[in-house]
Amino acid sequence: MTGTLTLIRYNGTEKHALAESKAYATRTQVNERPHIMLWFETETEPEPLQSLPDSDEILNNPDAELTIYLDTLKLNEFVPLEFTITQGYHENSRSLDARLYYLEHQEVNNNRGRIEYRGNGVFYVYWTGTTMDVNYYDGSKPDTRLELEGEFTMEKYGDWL
Repeated sequence: MTGTLTLIRYNGTEKHALAESKAYATRTQVNERPHIMLWFETETEPEPLQSLPDSDEILNNPDAELTIYLDTLKLNEFVPLEFTITQGYHENSRSLDARLYYLEHQEVNNNRGRIEYRGNGVFYVYWTGTTMDVNYYDGSKPDTRLELEGEFTMEKYGDWL
């Protein structure tokens, strides 16, 4: 399973196949406390699986990134993780913890999802959230719902067993 990135817009559904999906982890500080930053980033194939007339002219393949902060990360003890991230922009780190890039970087809000570790550096991620419409950045259209489902590979996973 590779996966899909689906954008449910005011005028229909746009769907993209995930092309390169990577997982990373690093130690960091949040509010002066040590944490593990676990993030997932993906690009999509140049040709959409399903497009809409207004976005078909753009010829764009979006990418997305999701960051989760954990107290510890031991992959051999990792249990499925349900998450909620209300705001995509993280004020303390001044970063986008949940973002979509379509024509520009935009935060994804009202995020919910599930992360499972499947072994050998492979994570399964299911993520939903909302963002401003990808073709109308003036707020004149209803928000777009993002749905991402797929597998992400961590290359140096042995460091986290």
